[in-house]
Amino acid sequence: MYKTRLAIFNHQCQEIIVVPLDCSFEERPAWQRKKALDDLRKSTVKAGLVAPVAAVWRVGSKLRFVAPNEWHPFLGTLTWNTIISNLSFAIDCHEDSSRFRLEQVAPAQETQASSSPTTGPRA
Repeated sequence: MYKTRLAIFNHQCQEIIVVPLDCSFEERPAWQRKKALDDLRKSTVKAGLVAPVAAVWRVGSKLRFVAPNEWHPFLGTLTWNTIISNLSFAIDCHEDSSRFRLEQVAPAQETQASSSPTTGPRA
C-alpha cells in the first residue's frame, strides 16, 4: 500500500494532474516510463479524476515530464518548487481496485521561494 501525492492545475479552463516522481525515473527505459504513466492514469481514474496526467521529475536543475503533447507548453512554465508547493491531493494505490480514493492533504512546505505558473492550481 502506498500513497501518491499530486497537484491539480487549471490552465485555460482545463485541468491537468501533475505527479512528481523521483529523479531516478530519468534512468528508466521509455517503455517503463510509458507503463508508469499508464498506471498513474488508471489510478487517478479509479480515484474519480478524469483530467490528463503528467509525470514530472528533476534532472539537475531541469524539469522533465511525460505528458500529452498539448500540455508540454504549460508544463514548461512550471518549476519544481511550484509543483511541490501545490501538492494538495493524494491517492491510495492498492492492487484492489475498490480501494482507490482521493484525499485532500496539506500542501508541501518548500524552503525555497517558488515562482507561480501563469494560471493557478485547482481551488
